[in-house]
Amino acid sequence: MKDSTPTVAAVIVNWNQRDLLLEAVESVVNSSYADTKVIVVDNASSDESVDAVRQAFPEVEMIVNDRNLGFAEGSNQGLELAIKEGIEYVLFLNNDATLDGEAIKKLIDLLERKPEAGAAAPYIFYYDRRDVIWYGGGEVSLWRGRIGHRFLRRRFNADKHKAKTTDYLTGCVFIARTEVLKSLGGFDTSIYLYSEDVDLSLKLRKAGWQLWVQPDAKAYHRISVTSGGELSPFKAFHRARSNIVIVKRWAEWWEFPTLMIGGLLAGSIISARLLLQGRVKMVISIWRGIISGLLGFDIPVKFRLDR
Repeated sequence: MKDSTPTVAAVIVNWNQRDLLLEAVESVVNSSYADTKVIVVDNASSDESVDAVRQAFPEVEMIVNDRNLGFAEGSNQGLELAIKEGIEYVLFLNNDATLDGEAIKKLIDLLERKPEAGAAAPYIFYYDRRDVIWYGGGEVSLWRGRIGHRFLRRRFNADKHKAKTTDYLTGCVFIARTEVLKSLGGFDTSIYLYSEDVDLSLKLRKAGWQLWVQPDAKAYHRISVTSGGELSPFKAFHRARSNIVIVKRWAEWWEFPTLMIGGLLAGSIISARLLLQGRVKMVISIWRGIISGLLGFDIPVKFRLDR
């Protein structure tokens, strides 16, 4: 391990979540890892987020956009600033998530011990149920159509979890070597929302880097606040679309038969359940997203995707 303490930039992309943003920034500022700076990228918020951060945390660097560029492009803006300033590690943190005080230190310790690791993530817990896991690593099995979190909704028992490699890191919270992200070009902005983290993770692994998850490092997440909750039409559309993009980009030819069968079956079952609940907009959003991902362009509909 190096004698000097590596520098870290925490990049937080925000859109109209002033109070949550302030809490996210505070969790980084109060971290035990001293050599950390915060970069907030604001995507044209109208709720005084920018002024609130500047007043409460004048040391935070701000990038203020005049329109909503989405998570991927906003994150890349923060990455570019970190590269210009020669910062060694970049931590990406959702504006609806917070860090335990020791999280950054534990992640840096892991990455410094493991030169083969390009990036690492903490275990992420539900904000209001802090012993219940939301993310304990990720699994990508495209032939089964499986992209999902490990240990989702399971209670945490420290004796049963240890640091290990993982298939993908969630964009909610992870830290990566700046030079590695620079070499890969950061996030793919064409995905816009959801699964851009899976895409980047697969690019990291293809380039020969390991991804790690560290249960001793902890973060807490209010699930999908910005996009309207776990089952909003907005999220359903973008999740379905981005999953199709990932499949088209990364699946091997021999994985497509089971993918098509499994995907059609799963989509039909989910749609039937939602229809029984009277959630017609949700069903339309899912299939609109699938078609958009397959064709490469959106299908207009008469109703607005409520956020």
